[in-house]
Order: sequence, then C-alpha cells, then structure tokens
Amino acid sequence: MKKYLSPKNYYKLALDQAVKFIAPVLRHWDSQKIAYYGGEPLQHQPIFIIGAPRTGSTILYQTITNLYDVLYIDNLVCRFHRNLIFGFWLSNKIYESMPHNNFDSWHGQSKGGHSPSECGQFWYRWLPRDHHFIDYDEITPQMVEAIRREITAVINYFDTPIVFKNLNAGQRLRLLTQCFPDAKFVFITRDPVQTAQSILKAKRGAGLFDNEFWSVMPPNVSELKGLEWDEQIVKQVYSLEKQIAQDCSLAGKHNFFTLHYKDISLQKIDVLAKNLGLQKKENRQKPDIHIQETMSLSPTEYERLKSWVEALDWSFYQKLPETGKVKPEQTEGGT
Repeated sequence: MKKYLSPKNYYKLALDQAVKFIAPVLRHWDSQKIAYYGGEPLQHQPIFIIGAPRTGSTILYQTITNLYDVLYIDNLVCRFHRNLIFGFWLSNKIYESMPHNNFDSWHGQSKGGHSPSECGQFWYRWLPRDHHFIDYDEITPQMVEAIRREITAVINYFDTPIVFKNLNAGQRLRLLTQCFPDAKFVFITRDPVQTAQSILKAKRGAGLFDNEFWSVMPPNVSELKGLEWDEQIVKQVYSLEKQIAQDCSLAGKHNFFTLHYKDISLQKIDVLAKNLGLQKKENRQKPDIHIQETMSLSPTEYERLKSWVEALDWSFYQKLPETGKVKPEQTEGGT
C-alpha cells in the first residue's frame, strides 16, 4: 500500500530540504564563529544527562532547561544541526529568554519549536548510526577537535552552560571525556524491573515486536538481538548501566552525579542544579512531578522480567562515585 504524507509532513519535509540546501552558506558564518570562539578557553563545562531509556531523563531535561539559565538544543536548533551556532542564534532571536513550558513528550520527543530535543543528528555528523558504544579505537584526533571546538564555540558565544540529553552519550564517555575532560555528567537510574517494564510498553506503543531491539545500543547489542524479549530487555538495561559505571571514573568523582527516578522532585533537582553550578531563573513554570511505580504488565510478564533482574549482578552500582550523589539530607523545604 502506498503511504501518503499529511500536509503537515510535506511542510516539514520541504523545510528540512530547504535547511539542508542553505547549510553550506550558513556554514561559512558558523565557521567564522567556531574559529574565533572555539579556540578560546571554555567558559562553562557542558553537562550530559545519561542513563538507560525510560528512567526519567526527559522530565529531568525538561525541568532543568525550563527553570535554569542554560543552553539546550531545542527543536528549532536541531533543524540547523549542521550549523549549530546559527541555529542557537536564530532560536535566541525568535524566543529570546522565553521558557519552553513543555513537560510532555512521547518517548523523549516533544512538540514545539522551543521544546528540548535530543537531536541525535548533531552527533551523527561524526559518529556511526549502526552502533552507539564508541571505544578508543574509533576515536580520532580530528573527531575530538571538531566536536570540542563546535560545542566550545556555542558555550563561549552565549557565555552560558549547555545541557545535552541524548542517552547515546552514556555509551560515548570515552569520547566525550577526551573532548571535555572536565565535563559534568548526570546519571539517572531507576529500579531495573520498572525500567524493563517501561521499555516493553514503549516497544508495544511504537508497534514493535516484544523481542525487537529498541533504543540505545550497548556494546553487546548483537548478542542481545537474538534473545527472548524478557532476557533481552533486562540485559539491555544491565549492559547500558554497567558500561556507564565502568567509564564513570573517566569523568572524575566531582563531575559525576547520580539521581534515582524515585527521588526526582523539584527539591532534588534544585540541589543537583546547585551542584552543577546552574543559576535559577525566576518566575518560571514548574512541572507537577508525581513519581509513582506500579505494575502495569500482566503478573506473568512482570515476574519474567523480575526473575532476569534477580539473576544478574548489579553490584557495579557500588562503584559509582559517592561524592557526586544528590543526597536527601542536602534538600530543603517541601515539594
């Protein structure tokens, strides 16, 4: 059956083609800014939100970008991922310092030009699409320099820290810490059974088979693709988080923070933001955060996931740096 595009999708396709067509012209403008600002000392360290999918990273990203003085790639900037500085400049001209006030999403995707975007397209300018884990033998000096200079130029041009939420970044710590040795990372975690349950529901919501691989790929993704759905999903979460725990020491314990899904609240996010050195913007809309874990699969499906979680050794959590944790005793006031 022939698939027809809606008028809205035709418009988006035409806009994407137009942006791609003018990208070489804009690149000349961008290159001048990158040459100047990208060669200066970094004014602020970039911040990366990392973790497995379905762990609360989107609401954390949306909250930080709405309440604090940070740069982030919105959906408009993402259209200009080939010319990132121009995209930020244009977004700033249109939206100025307006908050996005968007706390809705569908599998990490949000609507609206100023809403936060994961913008994988930006990273795919240098990195492969068929796998997400980047090991040392794939890293080139040219790649490191290009990424470092472009992001440095954006930060220095606007003199504002930037927050990235692209969960693939958790599998790229070996690259990112070479680009930015003092970058800051926020590792968001969740009860593995609940994460696995949410991934299964996300697959079904996207029309995928239960054993069809979805989202972020850990180093052993080829092995995982041949497993039954329950083992595959749990081991996906396990492998992603274990890789992050293994590489977290590259960031340094004072630049690596952990936040658990059940602890997500405005108070904890405020503590985290202070630890990250972020400044709060006044009179900003706050999300209504209510974290509640429930069993939404059949008892049999839930038990299958639970049994695989219990069969694996999750002690790698103990290797996470203690000093970076957002601790309950640091919070003040009520919700």
